[in-house]
Amino acid sequence: MRIRTGQTINQGSALLVCLCTAWIIGIALVSYLTLVANQNRTTYHSNSWNTCIPVLEAGIEEALTQLNYNNGQGIANAAANGWTNLSGALFLKGRPVDTNGSSYEVTIDANGPTPVIISTGYVPAPGNTGTPMGGTAFGMILGVVGQSTPALISRTVKVGTKLENAGGGKGGIQSRGKISFSGGGSLDSFDSSDPNYSTSGRYDAAKHKANGIALSNSSVADAIHVGDSHIYGSVISGPGTGTVTISGGSVGDLAWNATSTGIQPGHQTSDANVQFDAVSAPFLFGSGSTPAAGTVDGTNYNWVVDGAQNTKWNLSSVNVSGGKKLVVTGGDVSLYINGDFATSGSGYVYIAPGASLKLYLSGKLSVSGTGVMNAAGLASKLNIYGLGTTTSNWDYSGSSAFLGTVYSPYDNFTFSGGAGAFGSFSANNVTISGGASVHYDEALSGGYDPQYVASTWNEM
Repeated sequence: MRIRTGQTINQGSALLVCLCTAWIIGIALVSYLTLVANQNRTTYHSNSWNTCIPVLEAGIEEALTQLNYNNGQGIANAAANGWTNLSGALFLKGRPVDTNGSSYEVTIDANGPTPVIISTGYVPAPGNTGTPMGGTAFGMILGVVGQSTPALISRTVKVGTKLENAGGGKGGIQSRGKISFSGGGSLDSFDSSDPNYSTSGRYDAAKHKANGIALSNSSVADAIHVGDSHIYGSVISGPGTGTVTISGGSVGDLAWNATSTGIQPGHQTSDANVQFDAVSAPFLFGSGSTPAAGTVDGTNYNWVVDGAQNTKWNLSSVNVSGGKKLVVTGGDVSLYINGDFATSGSGYVYIAPGASLKLYLSGKLSVSGTGVMNAAGLASKLNIYGLGTTTSNWDYSGSSAFLGTVYSPYDNFTFSGGAGAFGSFSANNVTISGGASVHYDEALSGGYDPQYVASTWNEM
């Protein structure tokens, strides 16, 4: 007789336990690798996202450069510079930025009052940072590689633009610091190019306009002191706490100035932030011609600056006084004074009809007596620039009307000419004293061509 004894086989149970343990370890490993992959994805995506900004900014810079090309007429020849005309005044351009595949696409829409720029920057995201390798847990464990072609990350910005005169006297008076009117006086505008607002190109009080602007970048109290003067137009002080002081005077349109005192609603803002560009010397001092004495149309002059001979002239400090005379004739002339320039008494400067003068000073301007006579009668024919090599107090008090522009952002300028000024003034601080009047010629570009600059920035 045989007796059977029961035996338990454990091999299958051990194998099952090993498989379950390996599965649990695999799940934990996949979870960890997924966490790491997601963290890397977030980090790289953030870096690429931020990198889009300088790429799209390159597109905005190209668009602004095109707009400002040829003195703000660049949109007219956009196609010649590689822009594709989509419709009307809508243009498109794309350009690679780096060898890694970064690029931008930018459009200029000049169909509205001011151009609108839309720029999109494209930056490649690093490969294999968006999806875990293989897309599944088994794929990660087995090391199966997924899609490696990097996707492109993009950001788009819409930029509005505005024309800004870079410290060139738009509106009549601009300053980095304070503007002060004393003893009454006025600021208004006219347009020498429009017979409706001038007579034979000259200022006519019966046709004047109210587009004068007294603009100060200063944010201090009393940044613009109007007092009892009349400003036919607006006042603009610096951002924040810049204030305008007025007592008995008026700021506003023609009707307001005729009947009211104080500042007309809508004619005062506090957002001035004008860029005052430095002026460079027109040429190396000493490389121009030196004026000599001579006779023009029967009159003897101590200095004759003849544009027909040369357009570049230079002198050291000049004092036109005691009956001395300087004449400019024969076309467009640049006169570089490496020092101070002054007139007094019966001495004077005469700009003949058909001539224009750009006067560059490294020193001080002081004009009194007969002063400067601009026979053309147009402010565009006389432009005075301060080179900023010294900081001084400029003044003009000549008996002749001043027809021209002054741009000297590092000097203080005082005007007290009884015959008035027709043009614009830009300086560090500007003072209009003795009841003098300033008439801004709207036909001026202000000595510097206006530029399109960004006025709004919105991400789309």
